[in-house]
Amino acid sequence: MDQAVDERLSAGVLATAYAHGPGKDVRVHAASSAPRGPAGRIPLSALADLGTFGATLASVLAEALTPQRWETWNPYNDHRAYPSPRAAYLVDTAVVVDGGRWPVDAVRRALVGSTPPVVTDRVRVELSCHPARLPSGYGALGDALAELELGHLREALVEAAERHHLASAVQAAGLWLWRAERLDRRPPCPLPRRTSGLGPCGMSADPRPLSAGAAHAVADALRAAATARHPALAARVAVHNVSGLADGWYGVGPLSLIRRCAAMDEVQAAFGYPRTLVDVASMNLACVLSADLATAASADPGAYVSVLRAAGGAAQRASTAAAAAGLFCRPVRSVHEPVLEGAAQLAPQHDVIYTLLVGRDRVIDFGYDLT
Repeated sequence: MDQAVDERLSAGVLATAYAHGPGKDVRVHAASSAPRGPAGRIPLSALADLGTFGATLASVLAEALTPQRWETWNPYNDHRAYPSPRAAYLVDTAVVVDGGRWPVDAVRRALVGSTPPVVTDRVRVELSCHPARLPSGYGALGDALAELELGHLREALVEAAERHHLASAVQAAGLWLWRAERLDRRPPCPLPRRTSGLGPCGMSADPRPLSAGAAHAVADALRAAATARHPALAARVAVHNVSGLADGWYGVGPLSLIRRCAAMDEVQAAFGYPRTLVDVASMNLACVLSADLATAASADPGAYVSVLRAAGGAAQRASTAAAAAGLFCRPVRSVHEPVLEGAAQLAPQHDVIYTLLVGRDRVIDFGYDLT
């Protein structure tokens, strides 16, 4: 699809979605040039000179942060281990050691600085949001998208650490990584291949039935991560064309039928883009994350931010489970929330936080491996 046409459609959807609120400014404009940082760059590979921990840290940062692939049908490239709206990458990363701070230049696979950090067995990874990289029409939604992306990226770092057998501890806007007991002895776990589900005619899923095992794997990963990351998060799953499962709305932990119906058609009706661009009704799963934000905020004034980050982390785990099953998992926010909340029969106090569209690629085409 022509990118200019896509941007005009995006602006129209955003204008409609935010017509109810004041101060909305929907303008599609060219992205401004980002200010240049210090000239010094230290390749991530140079961390290997600091020993086994440095080499493992470099692998973790490269897998979680740097470009992984470029897709021929996608107007927004490059792609990394986590999603970002318009591939704008709204979250910056820095390695912090002994009071020093080295920003990560993800595209160049390097740390910014004149001398490398002295990493021995423990580092902190700091994350910061930059929603202004999106067009101004996103307004407050851009802030929410940046927090969701931070949750995705934070969880992607945890996943990469797990694959390379580093220990980790999550913080509000970052995490600690340190040497595990058997770091030197075990090879890293394999990295699942990801796709976005886009083809020459938009986004849609393969019409062949999905296996029940794949559906359960995605739902189980979503439930486990949501429970671990924030107690306020809840999940529902719309199921369509899955072998052994009736079409309808399901609870998770494990999948249990709540209402037999054409649930994916209901998700399509709540979606903000036309079916010619995103064929939601063809998807096999639509995972809806929700939360009782009012109750959460009464206990914690910053609950909305922490819930968004937790939802991003849960979605990242579901995306990884989908990739391991050969599926795409597309997070979306372009939904009419009251319509979707009614279709999913959420509790009256719950608000939709995030929606994930899951299916098998209809078009199999080569992508450029950027690793």
